[in-house]
Amino acid sequence: MKRFGVFILLLAFLAGCTNFNRGVEEFSGTNEDNDNISNVSNRLDREDTQEWTMDSQNPNFLPLDRRDNVSDQSDINKARQVIEETGTYRAGQVWINGDDMWVTAYKKGMMTESEKVDASSKLRKQLLKALPRYHIEVKVQEDRT
Repeated sequence: MKRFGVFILLLAFLAGCTNFNRGVEEFSGTNEDNDNISNVSNRLDREDTQEWTMDSQNPNFLPLDRRDNVSDQSDINKARQVIEETGTYRAGQVWINGDDMWVTAYKKGMMTESEKVDASSKLRKQLLKALPRYHIEVKVQEDRT
């Protein structure tokens, strides 16, 4: 009886795994039969497929193509322009990461810590007027060159 049960399970498994080529004939033909009845096609046209990238599949994955890289560079140039237009500061490094912008500016001469804080807050206000969409952190340092 035990062998008969194993034989039945094996037979059911093999019957389920066979492909009688019914699916290929049914679904790979034309979209309409002779009676003008539409049927389902499992073939995909090139126009219907979508190119999937890793960042579109996973929302937590950072995009690698950086489509807005041009606007980032123009925002960096605008920040540098605002710093240079003040006449008292020289633009240093400007970094953008998402909505955050880090700016380093240099000023000639020696400054106390309170003067650095005041200068960075004034420069930050000017940068926020020019680039309001960023959270801007400004660091003013002494220019010793």
